Amino acid sequence: MMNLQYWTLERAAGLFLVLHVITTLPGFMLFWLRRGHKSGPPRSHAHWIVERCSILSGVILIAIGFMLLEGAFQNTSGAILANIGATAFFFGGILVVAAEALMLTLGYEKVYGLIVIYVVIAFLAEAAIGGAAIQSGLLAAWIGWATILWNVAWLIVLALISRRDMYFPILHYVLPLLIGIALLLSVP
Repeated sequence: MMNLQYWTLERAAGLFLVLHVITTLPGFMLFWLRRGHKSGPPRSHAHWIVERCSILSGVILIAIGFMLLEGAFQNTSGAILANIGATAFFFGGILVVAAEALMLTLGYEKVYGLIVIYVVIAFLAEAAIGGAAIQSGLLAAWIGWATILWNVAWLIVLALISRRDMYFPILHYVLPLLIGIALLLSVP
């Protein structure tokens, strides 16, 4: 029988933050195979639905991971930033899932405004999580700084260079993976 003390909030958060890679990998592979990065169309409507659902599953798992991590930060000086970051990412996740569902019927152009709002919320939410990591001491400070710098830098770069399409979901999945790995490796 497994020791229940093994499953701390930190370890559970780490598990969700790492699992998002497994669930999103098929979607990113389908996107790559259809040359979506070069505006290639999906092979069928079913292909597109599977691709998008797989990619969006990562948002849901990251939101759960951040909520669990927020609970782990509660008795630290990073509690407020963790709460802000986890809550913002949760609401941003709801927004992007709704936008992607609407995209299936309305088209990308009609929901692009919602997508941009999600992109901004997600980058700022992850930066807040990075700040919470620095303040709490739960993770190495460099992970917190890397999270802040990654998210702020990409937000600025995409706003300046890629105004017509700021939606690159993979950018929101990199640092949660790093945080998840660090949580799984650092918890005894």
